Amino acid sequence: MKSTARLEWFLGSALILLVAQLGFVAWQDPGVRTSTPPRDWRTVGPVAISPWWSVILDERPTHPFLAEYEYRLQIFHSEGRDGEYRGTVDLIPNSGGRTFLCLFALTAVDRAPVLEVADRVVTSIVDLQGLRRLPNTPPGYERRFVGAFVEEAQPLRFVPSQIEPLCPPDR
Repeated sequence: MKSTARLEWFLGSALILLVAQLGFVAWQDPGVRTSTPPRDWRTVGPVAISPWWSVILDERPTHPFLAEYEYRLQIFHSEGRDGEYRGTVDLIPNSGGRTFLCLFALTAVDRAPVLEVADRVVTSIVDLQGLRRLPNTPPGYERRFVGAFVEEAQPLRFVPSQIEPLCPPDR
């Protein structure tokens, strides 16, 4: 191999590494405008589930150009005039693009309140009192449609069941 070929190979490799390093730094720096989605959470709510319970939905993109999202619910409880933040529960990530998230309140007499968040692929069952996701719906609960988080357009918004009484079947 000639010395000029080695020099070209070395300089080309160094240039590629420099460009990669600059791209990585720009990706990490929130002040630099890139096509990478923001890493902060977008929120919708609060949404009243009952007179005592409300939730806020947080959404965050997980991929720079694919429509994949992480979701979490912030849970609030109030009695009378005193409300308090109880905690946050992570929902099952959405890897299927923007969609509707239908919200159902699951109620039973003398039992802890449960919330169902369903998109077109996966469903998360959330125990509001226990602040955890459940593997499936507990038996004996009645299901009531509360409304849907509409994600097909920006900004993310909540449409209550008084406006749209059914969860969209083609979500």
